[in-house]
Amino acid sequence: MKSTEEIKDIIETILQGTDLFLVDLKVSPDNSIEVYIDSLKGINVDSCVTLSKQLDAKLDRDTEDFELTVSSAGIGYPFKVTQQYEKNLGNQVEVKLQNGGKLQGILKSHSNTGIVIECEEKVTVEGKKKKSIVKVEKEIHFTDIKEVKDIVVF
Repeated sequence: MKSTEEIKDIIETILQGTDLFLVDLKVSPDNSIEVYIDSLKGINVDSCVTLSKQLDAKLDRDTEDFELTVSSAGIGYPFKVTQQYEKNLGNQVEVKLQNGGKLQGILKSHSNTGIVIECEEKVTVEGKKKKSIVKVEKEIHFTDIKEVKDIVVF
């Protein structure tokens, strides 16, 4: 079986010139290949089928049999690549922190070092007995982040 890197290179070559991007690739010891793709505009089943057929044609089933699954890195799939942050700007996200904490808010921006989310926080306001809820922007470094996922809001 080809290595994960070799399969990744094949996928990236196939995706060149399209609006699709590779989010994640898992190759198990029992020759099960899982490919997760996405697009800034969203993804449909036809895109997954097309990539699956093209990838299947590039891998040699005569040499070694394998199971191939191509699917969307859908709602709730952890962010793995920069394009997912770009796609979700202005959307609700959940951020799990390395220290066990959790934040929810609107993804405002991202950079090479981290993200900025706008979230609500209860704070003590001078002259008031009750805490007030205010919107604050929090900058979170990638080193402090365990996982980021999008949240569906109805």
